[in-house]
Amino acid sequence: MALASLGRSAGRLLRAGSGAVGRRHAGGEVHIQPRYRQFPELTRAQVIRSELLSGFMWFWILWHFWHSSDMVLGHFPYPDPSAWTDEELGIPPDDEE
Repeated sequence: MALASLGRSAGRLLRAGSGAVGRRHAGGEVHIQPRYRQFPELTRAQVIRSELLSGFMWFWILWHFWHSSDMVLGHFPYPDPSAWTDEELGIPPDDEE
């Protein structure tokens, strides 16, 4: 007899549990009302995560710029501008008027 009541209770729990899975209790309305031209409210965790992510991004950019700047500036030596002549720069001679 105790076994039968236990079986009935287990059956009720299984039937009730299967209907509750996937049920939404949102009420059909939007929880966060949209606000025109206003920034969203961020949680403290979102702010900390974004600061960490942007800090790591700038570390990555500056680290690679410092250690492999040839990727940005080029692989060839930069020419010395003091060695250029006026003719190469397109400057007319001084005696021309």
